[in-house]
Amino acid sequence: MSLTRYIITKADFTQLLTHLIDRKYVSEILSGKEKRNRYAIVPEFVSDPKELENFPLSQLLTYGYARTDSASNTILHSKKALDTTVAVVARACDIRAMVELDKKNQLNWENLFLIGFHDLGYIPNAVLKKWFKKEEIDESTIVNERLTEKEFVLTFSDGSMKKEPLSKTFNIASNCSRCIEKSHPLADFLLGNYGVPENDETYVLTPQSDRAKKIIKELNWENKAADEKTNEKYEKTAQNVIENCSIKRESDLDEFLNNEDRFSLLTKCTGCGICVKSCPVCFCVVCNLTAQVKAKTMDPVMFITTRFTHVGDTCVECGRCTTNCPMHIPLDLVFQSLRRKFKKERGYAAGADRNQKVLHLDV
Repeated sequence: MSLTRYIITKADFTQLLTHLIDRKYVSEILSGKEKRNRYAIVPEFVSDPKELENFPLSQLLTYGYARTDSASNTILHSKKALDTTVAVVARACDIRAMVELDKKNQLNWENLFLIGFHDLGYIPNAVLKKWFKKEEIDESTIVNERLTEKEFVLTFSDGSMKKEPLSKTFNIASNCSRCIEKSHPLADFLLGNYGVPENDETYVLTPQSDRAKKIIKELNWENKAADEKTNEKYEKTAQNVIENCSIKRESDLDEFLNNEDRFSLLTKCTGCGICVKSCPVCFCVVCNLTAQVKAKTMDPVMFITTRFTHVGDTCVECGRCTTNCPMHIPLDLVFQSLRRKFKKERGYAAGADRNQKVLHLDV
């Protein structure tokens, strides 16, 4: 049986978040605020409904959080979900990470209310920084951003729009372009804009859990249900996205694995540890690996290969390690090739199933 989808506005989304707090579904919302510029969003927990009016929805959907931050990484390091009920707006990879963190007792799954993005991916900060500067855009006049299969669209306060075609130099993160798991079944709600016209600032909301469906009734949103034409367009777009990502995934992985010199790329590693800071499933309080690199008792190549064995089976393919790597090492391809192998040979996909034992413990 297909799920009913609803067409909502940004104001409706704010109402939804407020409702979660007012009805005590959660006590806090993981939100964010701008840091220096519009595309650099840093995580911030909010408990006052008045502060939810500034929730950076279109920014998180298009850009994600800044640098090494992510929703799952923030939940991990804040330890909030251990003893606080929290609503988290996150990508599918974030939810996969939280599944793995739950298995390792780093959070209490029952404390989470999850609104998962059903999206294309995000545009890396480094790409945005260059583009915003080149185009001399006045960020204070932007009211909405949207990412489609073919272009990035900005809407300004005067109603005008600016469109930038996606290309090799301006595109979503490489990892996102190969991601074939764009949504997660364990999210209470899915939120996206597949099939929505580029000049339309609405979103498509899909309740997946019983409590999400209950909330739709509490908000009296039955009249916001999407019509058949909108549903068909949504499903077709979602299918096209997965098909395109699947083709690119297999092509890129095969090319990488057939490259006999691929391991030489690892020699560029400096052991800076940014991949550790970016990783949402690496939960050690102190990283012995980075400490050893700093003390020069471990070679950087040993550092990076040890990380492959340390978190390889729990990698959820968020791709942050590659996006943030200053040496541009394709770590995502290494981890994606490992994930493909684990799934094929052991039937394990990190973050997919809460009841599936972590692979390195399944002995």
